[in-house]
Amino acid sequence: MRVNRILCSHCVLFLLLLCLKFINGQYQASPHIIVFMVDDLGWNDVGFHGSNQIPTPNIDALAYNGIILNRHYVQPSCTPTRAAFFSGKYPLRMGMQGQGIMGGETRGLPLGVRLLPEYLRDYGYSTRLVGKWHLGFHTRLHTPLNRGFDSFFGYYNSYISYYDYRYSQGNMSGFDLHRGDSPAHGTPNQYVTELLTNEALKIIDNHDVNHPLYLQLNHLGVHAPLEKSSRTSNYNDDKFEHIADKSRKTYAEMVVEIDESLGQIVSALGDRGMLKNSIILFMTDNGAPTIGKFRNWGSNWPLRGTKYTLYEGGLRGVAAIWSPRLQRPAKVSNNLMHVTDWLPTLFSAAGGNVQELGEIDGIDHWQHLSNDEKAPRHKILLNIDEVSKTEAAINKRYKLVRGVYQQGYYDSYYGDSGKDFYIGEYNYTLVHRSSVATAISAHLGDPMTQPSVMTHLREEATVLCNNLLHRSSRSRSPCENDTECLFDIVNDPCEERNVAKQYPKEMRELDLMLLSYGNLLVHQPKKTIIDWSADPKRRNDTWEPWLHPSYFEDQYGYNKAEAITVSMFIYYVVFVISHFYALI
Repeated sequence: MRVNRILCSHCVLFLLLLCLKFINGQYQASPHIIVFMVDDLGWNDVGFHGSNQIPTPNIDALAYNGIILNRHYVQPSCTPTRAAFFSGKYPLRMGMQGQGIMGGETRGLPLGVRLLPEYLRDYGYSTRLVGKWHLGFHTRLHTPLNRGFDSFFGYYNSYISYYDYRYSQGNMSGFDLHRGDSPAHGTPNQYVTELLTNEALKIIDNHDVNHPLYLQLNHLGVHAPLEKSSRTSNYNDDKFEHIADKSRKTYAEMVVEIDESLGQIVSALGDRGMLKNSIILFMTDNGAPTIGKFRNWGSNWPLRGTKYTLYEGGLRGVAAIWSPRLQRPAKVSNNLMHVTDWLPTLFSAAGGNVQELGEIDGIDHWQHLSNDEKAPRHKILLNIDEVSKTEAAINKRYKLVRGVYQQGYYDSYYGDSGKDFYIGEYNYTLVHRSSVATAISAHLGDPMTQPSVMTHLREEATVLCNNLLHRSSRSRSPCENDTECLFDIVNDPCEERNVAKQYPKEMRELDLMLLSYGNLLVHQPKKTIIDWSADPKRRNDTWEPWLHPSYFEDQYGYNKAEAITVSMFIYYVVFVISHFYALI
């Protein structure tokens, strides 16, 4: 009888623990969050979207074992995407909707806006940024250490050269690599993809695994200028004999470096025992600039448009998320998701209450992603740019595009299909043997990357369009002679047919949506103004903050409340002092 009572009490204790597990979630500790952001990667430059041209086994393995985000939308260029990612707000609310910040511009992400690392740090996270910032650095208050990051190793501007870490703007040129707020002079001239990867590996190796880590690795790759690593150049030259274009071949080698970087990061997380409680997000900041000044020879095929445009090629970004916390991995999500959604989604995954985030545009997708609950988003404001006079939005299956950028120069179809020069089959073995698949298998059990599963996911994640073989860069935009275009983006992902006349109701709904957001727009400067006092020659040949932190000029998109608060403070100080002297 006593034995039965003991067994019964144990059963009750077990049930209580089980209940607590489901009440509090399966994981008691906050997850480590790793964001792996690539610069200017094209839609068709990863294997899981159907291309055989560039092998990306680590990226593919992460995607196949997680969730492929097949309708993940970003902004048309670097600065707006990063502003949206960190703030959870549409860039137009902050005057950040235009082109990327140029060296010497007195412009930055408004200081009154709280960012993702600030929220996570409140929840005990160690916050680390490695790589690209590109959200302003004219004052020290605008640099990463003052925006929520505990450490920073990277560069302030839009890009740097891959070996000597320099950036040029007009006649100004200088070194742009920093550790914290100090220039990282003396850094060996190592290929920057390797350099940034090694820094991230050091952070993982030295991290206290009992505390949550937020690590964001913002790679320079595969942004122009095209430079390949000397470490693997001979090996990769042979590997890409099937690519005829020399520049495209160099680009492919740069993509391989990024893929290997991801493999090293995931392996390191596994070795430290962190992989079993991690969330890893892989994404690009915008589509590839396949033509133009900063051309990198990427491919958005078969999507229309490139970086800078509001067509799918510029906005529909490569993205996938992996975590043991995903209850139904190994799938393709065709639900709408926007870059603003990552602030509330990752904050929610960390155990935060999204109500603390205040008024934002991002929507929490964590329960949708982790527990397969109903998709929360049905509309996206893609952009309103009052300078280029372009705007676009999505409502369910319909997308409205108005205006053209640069007279429509970037609006057509560019880049290799990824299948033109390579005769052979997709290499499943390479994916199975990748560092990512090996780490997942070793630390979490067998990954779900069997060839049959991969084939199904790959087919589902591949965009197919009509008249694919007849499309070329000479194909005219259906909006070229119209003021606005409506696309059924589900049935016409390549944006070939303007159906505005057939769907007037959908047109009105999207028109009202754009009108509503247009009323919230904070204007950006109509003309880029470069402050030549930012010249690195004045600061040891280095790009550094050059204005005093008290500098506020809200006409460039700064938070007006900040300027008012500072001016009111000064007013009251003067008021008190003057009355004090009047009394004596």
